[in-house]
Amino acid sequence: MRFGDGDHSGMGANMMMKPRYLALPVTGHRARILPLCGVLGVIALWALFTETGWVRSAFLPSPVDTLQAFLAMFSDGTVVRDGWASIRRVLVAVSLASVVGIPLGIAMGAFGTVEALLRWVVFPFRTAPITAFIPVFMLIFGIEEQMKVWFLFFGTVVYLIPLTFDAVRAVPEEYVDAAVDYGFRPWGTLWHFIIPAAWPRIFDGIKVCTGIAWTYLVAAEIVNVTSGMGAIVQQAQRFQNTARVWAGILVILLIGNFTDYILGKIRDRFFAWEV
Repeated sequence: MRFGDGDHSGMGANMMMKPRYLALPVTGHRARILPLCGVLGVIALWALFTETGWVRSAFLPSPVDTLQAFLAMFSDGTVVRDGWASIRRVLVAVSLASVVGIPLGIAMGAFGTVEALLRWVVFPFRTAPITAFIPVFMLIFGIEEQMKVWFLFFGTVVYLIPLTFDAVRAVPEEYVDAAVDYGFRPWGTLWHFIIPAAWPRIFDGIKVCTGIAWTYLVAAEIVNVTSGMGAIVQQAQRFQNTARVWAGILVILLIGNFTDYILGKIRDRFFAWEV
């Protein structure tokens, strides 16, 4: 035994036995109660600001008025009709972004030549003001449905490619070493080792980009206002129906978070093995 081996082992055991105070997940009934308390607290503050007149109703309607406008959207079919139009645009755009962005991201992450060729073509768009490209898409695709879908595609694919690249580069080198030991060639290593190991992070990238698509949705749908929740919000703003504006924003938040929840369940189902 080398000098000091026993001391270091004791230190490691003591460190492992120390209690952990940070980043502890909340479990049990508190995990259900605390989120509800947070939401109710925000609603209470909202009601306080509006009922006391601290904020004018022209800018922020009361929770009751917003709820009434929200329920009216369900009763008149707005949520079903325009909500589905928005969901369809997001799904089509994210699907197209996945078809294009994932193969490009994998190729850039796996092959240094492809990375060197495309790095300064793709990566700078991560910090680009995406909404500034709306006039360009209007010139190319007009102001109809194609423009909205392709704008959302552009707004997501520029993030999905780097996220996929990072997912591939995050695969431990031991996977590649194991593939070489088993006699796999580069393409076999990529297909049988790297891509399966990177899929959980790639799916996380799809999940993130779906959320990004919802953030750009209103900007896409206010062009040639026809259908979609963004169009509803724009029309309500035009007629100074503030309660309907906030109700429309609430619907977008609920639909966006519901899609995020569904994608999270899919990830838990198929990639539960990834820590």
